[in-house]
Amino acid sequence: MPTLSGARASVSAFQPTYMPTAVFAGGTSGVGQAMAEALARQLNGRVHIILLGRSQASAERIFANIPTTEGALRAFVAVDVQSMKSVRSACDEISGKLGVQEVNFLVMSAAGPRGNSITESGVTVEGCGYFSRFLYTRTLLPLLETAARNGHNAHVMTILGAGMGYVFPKDDLMLDEARKRSWGFLRGLTVNVAAMKGIMRGVSYSDGLIAYFAATNPGIAFTHISPGQVWTKGSRYTSMGLLLTPLALLFNGLRWMGIMATPQDDAAQYMLNALLDPATTNGGVFIRDSHGGSIGSRVFDSKWTFGDHNEKLDERVGYLDGVKIPGYVGSDAAVRRLSRWTENVLAGILDA
Repeated sequence: MPTLSGARASVSAFQPTYMPTAVFAGGTSGVGQAMAEALARQLNGRVHIILLGRSQASAERIFANIPTTEGALRAFVAVDVQSMKSVRSACDEISGKLGVQEVNFLVMSAAGPRGNSITESGVTVEGCGYFSRFLYTRTLLPLLETAARNGHNAHVMTILGAGMGYVFPKDDLMLDEARKRSWGFLRGLTVNVAAMKGIMRGVSYSDGLIAYFAATNPGIAFTHISPGQVWTKGSRYTSMGLLLTPLALLFNGLRWMGIMATPQDDAAQYMLNALLDPATTNGGVFIRDSHGGSIGSRVFDSKWTFGDHNEKLDERVGYLDGVKIPGYVGSDAAVRRLSRWTENVLAGILDA
């Protein structure tokens, strides 16, 4: 497990000959903000930074406090992750209005809303986190491919809960049945089970996301990393419901004292250590812990597409194209089901 000093040393070694472009979805707060700030400081402002989020005022404060240099882009793009059309528009603005030619780093850390309600598009608010990350990746893929062709870094990182997922379900992917089984009279008294399942599904689905895109785009790196417990500058009290208030008070107190949480600036160094790791230069899928250490990985020599619709695929959990990956909870068959379901859901939303 990398130490903080080791992570900082690795980050300081990153000195590209070109000016990289980094897109941070969720970059106006939390660990995404801290990563953007640290990368700008590391490169003395010689980096194009695009922040996607809800608060332009926050983005402007960030830009005002980081170094810059002549020709370096500093841009904020407003986005509402509960709307997939908003996510698509944000991506279109990057390649259109902003004129970005290549993206070297796409970092997705947006926490998104919490709860068990359904958005206007028919997706749970928890599910929006997964669908937005899938859509960011799919839509910005051509710009990442350009970076890879140019021999530059091309890396997608989703920050969530690597190594903590569970086996993919074969049905009820949107948790419709789980919501029906939730007991309304317990609302506000304890943790919402369906919402918790939604969070855990997001962790598992993130494994599927990086596996799907890494296999079909072998020159690009895709990382799922766990930030662990991070004490951000805007950290809020974590509620566990009225019945679990004593446990919530203990948990939040330990976080506040730094016993169970890492300060966001330190967490950013660990995340950047994984993002800039030379081992990711040739692409592949990477599962990382909260210090940026490798849990498991798989590098592809050529494109692999999970077969056609009728081809029987491996159902073994933790295997990707016949290779066992520690910390990975997908299977070839599960990833194909998940990716096709995701594409169908997004098509229904975006074409409406």
